[in-house]
Order: sequence, then C-alpha cells, then structure tokens
Amino acid sequence: MTRRSQRILGKSVVVTIIAIVATFALSFTARLALQMPIDWLSWVECTGISILIGMPVGAYIFAQAETIQETCDKLEKSYAALREAHDRLTFLTSHDQMTGLLSRGEFIARMERKRDEGECDTLLLVDPDHFSLVNDRHGHSKGDETLVRIAKVLVYMTRPGDSVGRLGGEEFGILLRDVRKEQAMMIAENIRRHIEGIPWVKGRQDDVRVTVSIGGAEIARNADAEDVLRAAARCVREAKQRGRNQVSSEFEIARLRDVANRNRAADSNETELQPTSRSGTIADG
Repeated sequence: MTRRSQRILGKSVVVTIIAIVATFALSFTARLALQMPIDWLSWVECTGISILIGMPVGAYIFAQAETIQETCDKLEKSYAALREAHDRLTFLTSHDQMTGLLSRGEFIARMERKRDEGECDTLLLVDPDHFSLVNDRHGHSKGDETLVRIAKVLVYMTRPGDSVGRLGGEEFGILLRDVRKEQAMMIAENIRRHIEGIPWVKGRQDDVRVTVSIGGAEIARNADAEDVLRAAARCVREAKQRGRNQVSSEFEIARLRDVANRNRAADSNETELQPTSRSGTIADG
C-alpha cells in the first residue's frame, strides 16, 4: 500500500469512527427522549450505516483532496522552475555572459534614469591599452581571462549602488551614482593603479603589462546618454594620446587645450617680434 493510500485510509477510518460516535449519540438521545427501546438492532443500524456511508464518502473526499494537493505541489514546482528560468533569462539578456557585468543596453538604460534637481552622476569609460597584444602573444583565452580580471577589479573598486557594464569588446563602463567628476577622477585613478599593479603573466620574456586608459564625463539631470558616452570616449582618446595608462576628463581636456592655445599664441607673438628686432639691428648697424 502506498503512502497516499495509507493517508486516505487512515483519515477515512478516523472520520468513520467520529461518525459512528456521533450517530450513537444522536440516535440514543432521540430514543431516550421518545422512550423507545434500545436493542441490538439499534447498535447494528448506528454502526453499519455509519460504516457503509462514512467510509466510501470519506475515502472519496480524501482521495480528491490528495489529488488536489498533488496538483498544487506540481503547479508550485512548475511555477518555481518557470520563475527561475525567467530570472535566468532576464540575467542573460541584461548581463554579459563572460564577465557577469551589465550588458550595453542595460547599462545605457541605467544611465538614462530620471535624476532629481541638482543630482549628477559620472560616467567612466575604461579601455585596456594595447589589448590586442595579449590575444596575439598569449591567445584569446588569456585575453578573456584578462577581461574577467579587469571586471572583478571594477566591481571591487565601486560601491554596491554603482553600475558596471561591458559596453563591447574590451571597453567597460562605470556609472558612479551621485558622484561629481572631481571625486570620480580620484576613483578612476585608484582603479588605474589597481589594474596596473596586478601581475598578469609571470615567468615569460614576452610578458604583457596590462594597463587601462580611463575617461570621465558628468551626466547632468537631462543629459543624453549617447552624448555623454561620446564625451567620455573623447576623454579616453585624449588619455591614450597622452601616453596611455592615464585618467582624463572633460575639464582636463579643456585645460590642456587652453595651455596649448596659450603656447601657440606665445610662439606666434615671438615669431612676429623677431623680424622687427632684426630690422632695428640692421638700421643701427
């Protein structure tokens, strides 16, 4: 006999015993109130009727209850499996499979969140320097390992409320929530130093030293995500032009350009003054 049958039989027996006791109580009370005799037939009727009716009805009811409970258990398990599959599918569509970071679409969606008055986030773009050398010298598996290790550093160096994503290829993005650019540049510098100090490939003459160039741009309240990405990408290019393994932001680019413009203006002034001094010397001579 299965456990299911045992449960059904046990519950049916209990209910039948209760029915027998209740039938005896009601029948004998009525007979005593009506002054009717209680003979052996009364005992047989109370017992037999209760068993004949109580057992089949109880067995049917409890069998149906067991079936319903089993169906509910199956539905609950199916729902849990469906929810797990949905969560897994949602994770796969919103995260990069190799690094576990946010995908580009999910990252940009978080960049486009509504900001309150005066609230400002900062975007950091992180791009490894000479990454193709890692793939060329050590293979794509080592390149993938390098990207995974960089991703772990980025997650480690950011706060739980920040967002880290892989935007494509070897480019990573960091969304620093409610952080101004000056503080963000300090965080970017710590990230750059941490990645620079990691031992990547040991014991080889063709060791590749992995560094990153980082560009930053503020995300104002109503800023367009693509415009911010382009601004940060320009900062990354600026960092690479300055020798790589650098951190750059919009205000640094403007400052460097002002210095360059002033230097060009000074050189232009010196060029204009040189012919005048020569003519004066000749006249004096």
